[in-house]
Amino acid sequence: MTTHKRRHDRAGEKGVALIYMAVTLTTLLLATGLAVDAGRAYVVKAQLTKAVDGAALGAARHLNGGDPRGEAEQIFKANFPAGYMGTSSVTDPTTAPGFYSLVTDNVTGINTITITASTILPTTFMRLADDYQVTVGASGEATRRMVDLSLVLDVSSSIGWRWPYVRDASRMFVDAFDGAHDRLALITFGNGSNVLDAMPASRGFDKAKVKADIPNGLPGGSTAMVEGLYRGWDELRSVAAGQQSSLRIIVLFTDGASNSVPGNHDGTGIAKGLRTADFPKNFPDPDNQTWPQPPINGLMDTQTGAGSPAYPGFTPTRWDSLESYPSVPFLALQSMHTHHRSAGIPTTFPLQTAALTVNGAAQSARRPLRNLGPGGRYPSQVWNINNASRNLVEIISNAARADAGDYRIRIYTLGMGELVRYMLGTMPEMSEDILKRMANDPLSPDHNNAQQDGKYFFARTPDDVGPAFQGIQNQIIRLTK
Repeated sequence: MTTHKRRHDRAGEKGVALIYMAVTLTTLLLATGLAVDAGRAYVVKAQLTKAVDGAALGAARHLNGGDPRGEAEQIFKANFPAGYMGTSSVTDPTTAPGFYSLVTDNVTGINTITITASTILPTTFMRLADDYQVTVGASGEATRRMVDLSLVLDVSSSIGWRWPYVRDASRMFVDAFDGAHDRLALITFGNGSNVLDAMPASRGFDKAKVKADIPNGLPGGSTAMVEGLYRGWDELRSVAAGQQSSLRIIVLFTDGASNSVPGNHDGTGIAKGLRTADFPKNFPDPDNQTWPQPPINGLMDTQTGAGSPAYPGFTPTRWDSLESYPSVPFLALQSMHTHHRSAGIPTTFPLQTAALTVNGAAQSARRPLRNLGPGGRYPSQVWNINNASRNLVEIISNAARADAGDYRIRIYTLGMGELVRYMLGTMPEMSEDILKRMANDPLSPDHNNAQQDGKYFFARTPDDVGPAFQGIQNQIIRLTK
């Protein structure tokens, strides 16, 4: 009896042990399965997150132009191919309505793109617990600030045969912006300055029209940069307060230096430009754009560029001569700007100031006007016309950057060719250095830390104009993120 009972107890103990072992093994298998499947799900989730983030960023970049949703689809598919890590299905970016979302906030001037996707991952060991699949989801978001931009193009005669390069590069630059949400104005300057496409009041602009309005042929004329810059600033200001984009930008292209002073020189109360040419003679100067005896011409309507009246030109014996323009012996007391449409924009500026610096010294000391005459007016000598025209572009650039709109203004400048690097004027100096001050380029010795930074770009040859415009575009795109 005793022996039989012991055998029975041992058999029972073995049965219990087998049950415990079975339960333990099952638990271990489920735990292992959970760990394996969770690990696979983690990898899938990480890749899916990478795919939606990249798609959102790519779409945001292409809001400037092109097909943002199409770009998002391509990036997503490239980063999360079908069947990745054994997934059985994934959101179709082409057909799924919830994959792509664009929300525009007209108050803050921000576009927000959201990309949402999910995928199904079949399980392996977790099937033991009747879990045959796991749904993994991810969402990515990217923002793009909208842009109000004035494109100001020099169309003066000195550009000559290079104009087709400038024209085509400008059109490609315009094409890079979002016709549905950005705003863009087109301004040209030669003898005067024209707004070919005004800044729209509402969001968006007619991209095809703006590109077509960039002249096929070179209009020609002098370099009334002061008025061109002023009109570009005025167009930005024309957007109502509370509706301006969070990026307000002036882009100015030129191949030379400012050489025209707009003002009430003849006492008629109408703004007209008095101009001279670049001096002294530099070499090689293949286009013959610098002079030992620069002529004086005027007066030219600051919008049409037409002589009004058409006074005869005058050539002094030397660029530093004390001879004045016989038709208009004295400059106006200050600049005058008749053509504008924004409320409250200043319409006059001093012809020199001590408040700005040129190479670290006061502008009025570096580029002074000389021989003050009766009534506090300076004689219309080459010296004074040249210095005033250069002073004014810096003065107006400073005023534009200090403009108290919804957001501060940035200025980007682009200089093309050898003329912007010739030592010209009374100092003498390079136009390139003036363009850096206009942009408030950090590389300028006169950089103003209290204002928005811009940047100056140089195109040595006509072939370099396109890449220079691309460089400005890249700067703006970085700011939109």
